[in-house]
Amino acid sequence: MNTLIPASAIELEGPWTHRHVSAGGATFHVADMGEGMDHALVLLHGFPEHWWSWRQVLPLLAKQTPRVFALDLRGFGTSDLTRGDCDLTQMALDVIGVVRALGVASFSVAGLGMGGTVAWMVGALAPLELRSVAVLSAPHPLGAQPVIARVPWAGGRVLRSRLALPTGREHALRSGSLLTTVYRAWASPGNVDGLVSQSGPYRAALRRPFAAHTALRGLTASRSLSREARRTLSEPLQVPVLSLVGRDDGAWSVLDHAADAQFVDAPLTQVVIREAGHFLPEEAPSAVAEALAEHVDTRAL
Repeated sequence: MNTLIPASAIELEGPWTHRHVSAGGATFHVADMGEGMDHALVLLHGFPEHWWSWRQVLPLLAKQTPRVFALDLRGFGTSDLTRGDCDLTQMALDVIGVVRALGVASFSVAGLGMGGTVAWMVGALAPLELRSVAVLSAPHPLGAQPVIARVPWAGGRVLRSRLALPTGREHALRSGSLLTTVYRAWASPGNVDGLVSQSGPYRAALRRPFAAHTALRGLTASRSLSREARRTLSEPLQVPVLSLVGRDDGAWSVLDHAADAQFVDAPLTQVVIREAGHFLPEEAPSAVAEALAEHVDTRAL
């Protein structure tokens, strides 16, 4: 049975300000730090998490950038749930819409995992305000397709989701058991216990009515690309790209990122972070914050 979950169980207090922003016919939650209007760094979470994954990185970046905020993607955290289909293009347009609704003149985007796939699409859509892209544990979506096609859901490195989703997976996600399974499969072994112990806000969010369903829909949207999405993504990015890769990532190997250069017509920097797996903002927050701050400072402004 679904339980009514208070927003306070998901929007935890801290040095950030929680805001709800209307864009594209939906309302999105952001954890916002700083008051700069010239440039913002937008942080996107991965599956099956939400803004809380950036909790350790946000304060570090706020010391070095005028504005940074972590955004809950459509269907995650306390952003609006979408019961119908959701596609990658819409998820990217949501990000652009939130930035414009906040009135920020320019932005850089950084995304983890599924959020990294959205960041690639934001770059491909090439809004005039975009200055740079950073992806964490996220090979280019077109370069990743051969890997996704050959690796099954169970027993493989990549968590693949098709349009027809067994209800058992929704139950496992809602109960929290799938979240633990994903941590064990994707994180560096030494970091699993810490991730599980700090996962309460994710578990609370996934118990919201329809939340597990929409989270899996979001994952599907980032994996199963429409013809239109493929066409858009085939255009090389024209802004600098930073790619952070966890050496122990159980979802994607370093080699899975080999095709990224084909899709970037600007400086591309890849950094491999040791003793970290897929969930880089939580497994290596200081290294992530340092790399992102340098990328935004030297490439974006």
